[in-house]
Amino acid sequence: MKKLLLALLVVFLLAGVAVAGVGYYVYRQVRSTVVEFAELGRIPEIERDVRVSGGFVPPASEELSESQVARFMTVQARVRARIGARFAEFERKYQALADKDEASLRDLPTVVAGYRDLASLWVEAKRTQVEALNDARFSLDEYRWIRDQAYRALGMSFVDLDVSRLVDAARRGAAENLTGGLRGSFESAGPERNRALIESFKKQLEENLALASFGL
Repeated sequence: MKKLLLALLVVFLLAGVAVAGVGYYVYRQVRSTVVEFAELGRIPEIERDVRVSGGFVPPASEELSESQVARFMTVQARVRARIGARFAEFERKYQALADKDEASLRDLPTVVAGYRDLASLWVEAKRTQVEALNDARFSLDEYRWIRDQAYRALGMSFVDLDVSRLVDAARRGAAENLTGGLRGSFESAGPERNRALIESFKKQLEENLALASFGL
């Protein structure tokens, strides 16, 4: 995992130079997958059913609240329960990427294509997430911010390969938006309060790292 993250860090730092060539290659490959397996294309539309819209403004203190943490964990738990017994298969595919000795933007089409056989389940998991977000009164932006703060507080790193964003970028031909991102412990650990709030959920967060990485 560390090798993957370090390799990706280098890639992202050089993205400004490489994006014209590699980004276009990734765009074509991801777009081909989206066209071939139309179910993946439903994910951005499903996300539009999140009732709380508008930009989320994080507090200047960067501190999480107990309510935010509790509701976040509830959303993750509902999504994982929806995936059920097939979560192991879902995680194996994620781990195959994490275990690579080298990684680059060129891996993104492989990642997306590798999940085509789970696309229907993926779509259902996204629907479950949206329902849970609505029940928890979360916007996508707030949920993502809490997720990032939680893994940051625990010192866990993950590659953000949010499928919804990849699909949307591929549809719009926005190759420059297909570069993913690094989250978690590549940033400072954040406020001590966050570490205290999150510590008791460490095991669940570790087990749900694949969900975080793929936008669930």
